[in-house]
Amino acid sequence: MIGAFRRAYASFRGFDTAGSAVPAMDGPLTPNTRLDEARVIGQFAGIDNLVATPGGLVGSQGSDILALSDTGAARILRSLEAPVSCLAASADGTLAVGLDGKGVVLIGGRHDGQRVTEAAGQALICPTSAAFVDADTLIVTNGSASLPAAAWKRDLMTEGASGSVFRLSLTGGKAVRLAFGLAYPSGIALSAEGDIFVAEAWRHRVLCLPATSAGLPTVLLGQLPAYPGRMLRRAEGGFWLALFAPRNQLVEFVLREDAYRRRMIETIDPDLWIAPALTSGVTFLEPIQGGARKKLNQLKPWSPSWSYGLVLRCDDRMRPVESYHSRADGHVHGVTSLAEWDGQLMIGAKGSGVVVGLTIGRARQAA
Repeated sequence: MIGAFRRAYASFRGFDTAGSAVPAMDGPLTPNTRLDEARVIGQFAGIDNLVATPGGLVGSQGSDILALSDTGAARILRSLEAPVSCLAASADGTLAVGLDGKGVVLIGGRHDGQRVTEAAGQALICPTSAAFVDADTLIVTNGSASLPAAAWKRDLMTEGASGSVFRLSLTGGKAVRLAFGLAYPSGIALSAEGDIFVAEAWRHRVLCLPATSAGLPTVLLGQLPAYPGRMLRRAEGGFWLALFAPRNQLVEFVLREDAYRRRMIETIDPDLWIAPALTSGVTFLEPIQGGARKKLNQLKPWSPSWSYGLVLRCDDRMRPVESYHSRADGHVHGVTSLAEWDGQLMIGAKGSGVVVGLTIGRARQAA
C-alpha cells in the first residue's frame, strides 16, 4: 500500500523512480563546438587507439598499426591477424597491442613477440585498454568475459557485467586480477600516486583501484551523461577523458524492457538497434526520434542524437574542469582515443573517421 502511494505521488510530481534519468550536460560539461573548430589532421576511416611513442604518433585502423604525421599522412607499420582493440606504449617504445578475441601481443623491446592470451585463468578475449606501469608490468582491462570488443553494443544490451582488470608481469608470466564484475571497463590510466583509474562504461563512472592487489574500488566520477572510454594522464597534471557515445533517455527505457530488448537483439541488425552509436545519420533505417531530431529538414545541434563527440579535461582526482564537444550536427563523433604529441592533444574520432588536434596551451586556457 505504501509503495502504491509512493508511486502515485512520484507520478504526480514527475519523479524518476526507475533511476533512468540522464544527467544534463551543464557546468563544466556545457555544450560547445570546440571539437568541430579544432584543426583537422586527417581523415582515416575507423581510426582508433592513438598513442604517442618515442618514434612518433601511432594509431590503428582495423588490423593495421599506423604511423601518423601531423600533415595527414599515414603508413602501415604492422599488419596483424585480428582487429586491434587497444594500444599502449612504454617509455622505451614497446607496444602492447590488444587483438580482439586473441589477447595481447608485445611488439618491440625485450619482450618482442610475447603473447598473453589469458590472465588468472580467464581468456583475454576483449582487451579494451592497457597501460604500462614499467617496462615489465602491464595493466589490462578485459571488457567482457564472453564477447569481443567489436560486440560492445551487445554487451550493453544484454546488461553485461563480466569485465575485469589485470596486472600482468611480462617477465614471470604472473597475473593478478585487480577487479572483476565490472560493466565493460573501457579505459585505464595511472595516477601520479600509482593508483589505477578505470572507466566503467555501462555504469557511467570512473573508478579508482589499488595499484598492487585486489581491493574494493572507489567511485571518483559518477553519473556521467555519456559512456566513458579511454583516459590519458596529462603531462601538465590531471587527465583527459574520452566519452565515446551519449546516453539517451530512449536507450535507458529500452534497457528496462527485457522482452522488447530480447526481441530487438534477435531480429534486428545491431547497427539499427535502439542503442548508442559511434556515428549516426548514415541510413534512414536507423532509429530516429520524430520531430525532435530535425526541424524544417535541418539537424539541430541540440537534437537528441545516437552519437556525439565529447572530451573532458579533469583534475588529478578526475573532477571535470572543462569539456570539448561535437554536438548532434558536428563531424567529430565517436571519440575513442587521445594522445598528447608535439604540443597538441590528438583526438581520434572513430565514428567520424577523423583525427583533430588541439594546441595544449589553448586547451588549458579555453575555460
